[in-house]
Amino acid sequence: MIEGTLAIVLNTLTIIIITFVIANVAVSIVASLMTQSFLTIQVQSRKVALWLLITMPWLTSIGVALFFLNGYLSSKAFEAETEFAHWHHMAVFSWSTWHGATLIIALVFSCFILGKKFVQLKQHHHNLKSLTHFAKPLTDNVFEIDMPKASAFTAGFIHKKCYVTSGMLKEMTEAEVEVVLAHEKAHAKNNDPLKKWLFSLFAAFFIPSLATRLKLHMTLAMEQAADNAVVNDKLTPTFVAITLVRVARLNALYSPIKSNELVASFGADVLDQRIYFLLGQLTLKPVNKWMTLILVIFILAASMSSIDGLHHFVEIVFSH
Repeated sequence: MIEGTLAIVLNTLTIIIITFVIANVAVSIVASLMTQSFLTIQVQSRKVALWLLITMPWLTSIGVALFFLNGYLSSKAFEAETEFAHWHHMAVFSWSTWHGATLIIALVFSCFILGKKFVQLKQHHHNLKSLTHFAKPLTDNVFEIDMPKASAFTAGFIHKKCYVTSGMLKEMTEAEVEVVLAHEKAHAKNNDPLKKWLFSLFAAFFIPSLATRLKLHMTLAMEQAADNAVVNDKLTPTFVAITLVRVARLNALYSPIKSNELVASFGADVLDQRIYFLLGQLTLKPVNKWMTLILVIFILAASMSSIDGLHHFVEIVFSH
């Protein structure tokens, strides 16, 4: 049996975990209902909305836990906890109860996710270091890889580098290569490799099918932003779209290097949406701020109102 300050900390962590699960379910419902609506939102607004959704369970769980903790600490003599923010025996914790089991399961799961992601990161860093050693520099932070497959991608979190294969340089015209490299430099400028990995890290705590959809929407938004950054007086939207189709054909012919969560590539990801976007065939609107506020309030309210009831329900079955 643990008592005192450490028990309060452990109980607060338990509140965070339970609230996270409730908020995760609420966000999953909202994201599932909005999956098609994302395609009609302007690129920058869509990125913000996706980041808000993916981080909402974390923000909500911390906020609710602080509310409960404040309710406990502000009560007289630490005895009469507030009616709404109520948690039985806040200053007492036992690892043999469901509170302890919840905390252990969450810690094991979190360590598994974080361990998997950082092993992936370490392996990527090693591969990137080897790749850079054998690659031939073309211009500032642009490198050529001697490979017949047609591919181009950007990697690196702090020192971003753009890579293009010799196969792509051989098969494409100078103007097409200019489009590809400008696209990759836009990824580097926007820090997309780092943002893509961080987004995938947050998404790993959702059910796999929903995580895949959310990551696909973020990939699309990043690619559309990079495509749009290429367009200028010389490189028209139509020419950029034609280059996309050209790369897609080369990818189909040569079986491209598969992109992953740590790189941003010029590949044929969500090709149709990117082409429609470039050709102005998509009517995109800014995110509805009032609707976003309502959804945030809904998630917060659902989490806040459910935590105490769920706590009592579980304790009908398990001792505490």
